[in-house]
Amino acid sequence: MTWFQIVAPPVIGGIIGYVTNMLAIKMLFKPLKPVMIGRFRVPFTPGIVPKRKEKLAGVLGQAISTSFWGLDELESIFTSDTFKTAIVDRIMAVLEAPESKLSFLDPDLAKINTPLYRVKEELCVRIQAALLKSDLKQLITEQYGRIMHDRFGSGMVTKVLNEKTVSLVLTPIWDNIENDLLKNGQLIIMPIIDDELRDLSREPFANIVDEMMPDKEAQRALISDIYTKFINDNVRPIVETIDIGSMITEKVRQMDDAGLEELTLSVVSGELRYVILLGGLIGAIIGAVNIFI
Repeated sequence: MTWFQIVAPPVIGGIIGYVTNMLAIKMLFKPLKPVMIGRFRVPFTPGIVPKRKEKLAGVLGQAISTSFWGLDELESIFTSDTFKTAIVDRIMAVLEAPESKLSFLDPDLAKINTPLYRVKEELCVRIQAALLKSDLKQLITEQYGRIMHDRFGSGMVTKVLNEKTVSLVLTPIWDNIENDLLKNGQLIIMPIIDDELRDLSREPFANIVDEMMPDKEAQRALISDIYTKFINDNVRPIVETIDIGSMITEKVRQMDDAGLEELTLSVVSGELRYVILLGGLIGAIIGAVNIFI
């Protein structure tokens, strides 16, 4: 046998294996669109991935949501200490920032039928009802009796200006106040609420929170407890609204074919190169074996 007869079979076999595997991999993605000859579509066009993109998108979304991002996995994220710490840190940062204020309330203070107005209206009604329910007349009378006793003891002045006398004086006054509250309570109370909200809206969150709870660690603990309670009670309904599978499926569907090819190759291009080289190696081995057959 000549050297050509020895070298040619493995070389030709290697080239055939290399080219065959390379074409097979190219046909996964190319051509991106069907190739038509008249009314007939050329077989194997478009490539396998573009042709099956819809099915691939559904399978990929289902696989990820089932195996990696199911409800239990999402729930574990929201309930994890790392996620809770990140949420608490962010809330604390917002509360402590000097520019964080309730000033966004200002534009709605005078507007009717806004959520803020309905809150103010409900608050006004409740304050009005509380004032009417409370026995202020009795409280004033009792307080008056204590003041008189502390100041004058049990002398003549105290006996003359006793609680019964004060009650007789206060009754018509309080009746007028109650009638005024019933008729004009909202007109009286609403401006007070508006003024308080306006003043409050100009205060930084930090000042308001520090007045209520000066201890920063206590603030963090309270926010953490509120988050934990809320998540424990509501995490399952929340994660059930997050359909990871559908999101991924829709994202893949929206990708153009070239983008899908680029994404796939960015992950497996190295492995595909080895497949091509392996095809060349196997072809060379088969060619070498044929020398002795």
